[in-house]
Amino acid sequence: MKVLITNPPWPGEGFGARSDVRWPHKRSDKFIEYPIYLAYLMAIVRDSGYEVEFLDAILEELGIEEFARRVEKIAPGLVVLECSTPSIEYDLQSASALKRRLPALKTVLVGSHPTVYHREIITENPDVDAVCRGEFDYTVRDLVRAVAGGSSWAEVAGLTWRDGAGVRVNPDRPLIEDLDRIPFPARDLVSSPFYRQGTFRGKRPTTVVTSRGCPFHCTYCLWPSTLYGHKFRPRSAANVVDELAEAITRYGVDEVYFDDDSMALDRERMLEICRLIVERGLKFEWISQCRVDSMDEEVLRAMKRAGCRYIRFGVESGSPKMLKLMKKGITTERVLETFRLARKVGIRTQAFFLFGIPGETWETVRETIEFAKRIRPGSAQFAVAIPHPGTELFRTATEQGQIHYKKWEDFSSCRGMLETPEFPLAAAEKARIRAYRKFYFRPAYFFQTALSINNWADFKSVLASARSIVSRLGFFSS
Repeated sequence: MKVLITNPPWPGEGFGARSDVRWPHKRSDKFIEYPIYLAYLMAIVRDSGYEVEFLDAILEELGIEEFARRVEKIAPGLVVLECSTPSIEYDLQSASALKRRLPALKTVLVGSHPTVYHREIITENPDVDAVCRGEFDYTVRDLVRAVAGGSSWAEVAGLTWRDGAGVRVNPDRPLIEDLDRIPFPARDLVSSPFYRQGTFRGKRPTTVVTSRGCPFHCTYCLWPSTLYGHKFRPRSAANVVDELAEAITRYGVDEVYFDDDSMALDRERMLEICRLIVERGLKFEWISQCRVDSMDEEVLRAMKRAGCRYIRFGVESGSPKMLKLMKKGITTERVLETFRLARKVGIRTQAFFLFGIPGETWETVRETIEFAKRIRPGSAQFAVAIPHPGTELFRTATEQGQIHYKKWEDFSSCRGMLETPEFPLAAAEKARIRAYRKFYFRPAYFFQTALSINNWADFKSVLASARSIVSRLGFFSS
């Protein structure tokens, strides 16, 4: 049986950032994340003995009917559609379009939104056959086996499905404990020069995930609550470096983004990964995503020796009050120290900030903007809090009547959705634009950036980042 894995269409203005994106949204520039989790899934299905193909309708800019025609030509027995909250109406339309052309096709949804609303989706949408809830890798594999073998779906853990006219909810599937069991991603099937981010400067970048799950409980964070859990599950250092070696030697990769929730939570494993990269002579640059409280000078120096040039940190706020309300679990003092050490070691940094969590005021916004300047990151991103279903933020904001939306697509906007007496609905977007202008358009930042440019690759990276920033800025909006 042929299996088709898809990043389905997301029509309308802009480009839908869904696959491998913790905050699904529409953006005006075509920086598409490498769909790493779909690449892992394809490797699992293929290693189980089934023919598998991939279709990225976002990358190829396909409309729903064109997507359905392409799927009809491929003629799979089962298709997987990755879904999100803001794209879900289009995802369901895609499933219906596929069923019209291929009535016998089994349509399967994965992702956070189907996980949260699995029962409702199956009940209300006859063109959807099943939802693989949560961490979907082995649930999809087992469903493929059941479909191909003509066996009952009742034994597939983690599956919600239609049994005749009724809805069946199978028991949850435990999280994968030994991630080393998962085969390396099917990079031969998932390959395009257009999978890149504004901060990349390599010619053949890719994404690697060295762990799953996050033990922290930030109120706004989607994946730990819906897909990968709150237990930190690391791959072994040797397994990670074996994948890196394959990516470099077989696929010519020269830059890697490590898209863990927080890569360095296990300090000794982080040091071992760095040691093995150096020991095996792997030459590539890399970017990681880490928590500030997982860093110290020894770890940063080891990362630098192993090729790390850029670290992304979720700072979220410069207000101690807001950090507490978000349940971020860090202090402004630790943030300052980590960014100081990164500058000392010579690793470029990016800081992420978030506006609009209930409790925000214009005073906490001012604190955040001033703090962003004070920590002196290489770059900063300022976002509006979007309370995605499945998060604590969505639950509490709904209970307190603080969330405003008319349709699921509203969750793709960078406009505010949360309103409190202290912070009106439009305030978060105004704060975001104010922060970008005050952070980037100042002599100190221009001077700092100019000093960081050492070669042509640096210049191109800065230019790409600038274009991405301007696209987010709504420069001429009020």
